[in-house]
Amino acid sequence: MPAPTGPDPVGVTELHLIDANRADPWDPSRRRELMVQIWYPADDANSSPLAPWMPPGGREEQSYYLTQSGVASGSWALAPSHSRSDEPARAGSGQFPILLNSPGMDDTTGLSTAQAEDLASHGYVVVAINHTHEAFAVQFPDGRTEHSAVPLDSPPDILPDLLVPTRVADARFVLDQLAAAAGHSTDAGPALPPRLADDLDLTKVGMFGHSLGGSTTAQTMHDDSRVAAGVDLDGPILGSVSTDGLDRPLLMLASDTSPWFGHAGWEPYWVTNTGLKLPLRITGTRHMSLTDEQVIVSALATAGLLSADVKNEAIGSIDASRSVDLQRSCLLAYFDAVFGRSDTSPAEIIKRLAQPEILPHL
Repeated sequence: MPAPTGPDPVGVTELHLIDANRADPWDPSRRRELMVQIWYPADDANSSPLAPWMPPGGREEQSYYLTQSGVASGSWALAPSHSRSDEPARAGSGQFPILLNSPGMDDTTGLSTAQAEDLASHGYVVVAINHTHEAFAVQFPDGRTEHSAVPLDSPPDILPDLLVPTRVADARFVLDQLAAAAGHSTDAGPALPPRLADDLDLTKVGMFGHSLGGSTTAQTMHDDSRVAAGVDLDGPILGSVSTDGLDRPLLMLASDTSPWFGHAGWEPYWVTNTGLKLPLRITGTRHMSLTDEQVIVSALATAGLLSADVKNEAIGSIDASRSVDLQRSCLLAYFDAVFGRSDTSPAEIIKRLAQPEILPHL
């Protein structure tokens, strides 16, 4: 895992949340349960152990898909992350903007750790949501693991009609819980690490997501005005936002071979959109390049555990380290600009975005 580039140490924690007001759409006999992973600026004590790169469900997903790709089981292992488990949050630096994160379809939290850790090291609180029964595997504190319940032969309209609305409801509920935590309400669910509740700036909320998580980001912005800005990482524009547009800024960062070019939202004819739209693409990338697979698959190919053809099909031809640097730089420059971070000048923002591999999608 590439080390974070910011000045702050990073802590990470997991929360188990239950929405008492909503039935799970995949199991109506139960209330909606979520596992949420949070990265945040931590203090300098380094008193806690380094957390795993991914939570158990993410590691299970990774093992399954790599085996399906021909990587021998037991031939690899994920290094630890750079985040310390439940480390006390940073004190005396003011409050930090909140960035919700929604993974791609079937994916679990932890697959965007490189992005999340870097943002947290620069003074953001990143809150990633496991969308239970759609994510490949989600492990709960009682040891129970819930796997995906989405049928493989589901019709295409399941995306805008069920998956995106469920994900948007998840995101809005998590944001409600963070607001309750910041207000020290007794209804805020499990306790956060020390000082983290006081570090949450509910006046500065953004969101980003990969693939269907990008779709979720755009629709959540449409439905909830608390989300001031978003980043769609190679996801389609689905739901009512595709016709209504947005009145707030949206960065659209695509892979070089994005399947969404030519679809609503990705083209200039999204005429109902009044907010700033920045459609960009990174040359030499593929869809999964915009996740930690950029790092993982590249390392496996270098070790001879994957062929160059399989590697290029999965993550493209771009140098993995360069790709991660570009993604991190774009996310940080964009959110710094949106939230008026005092340590970033307009010239520096333009410099971060204006890289040779990043092209406008016109």
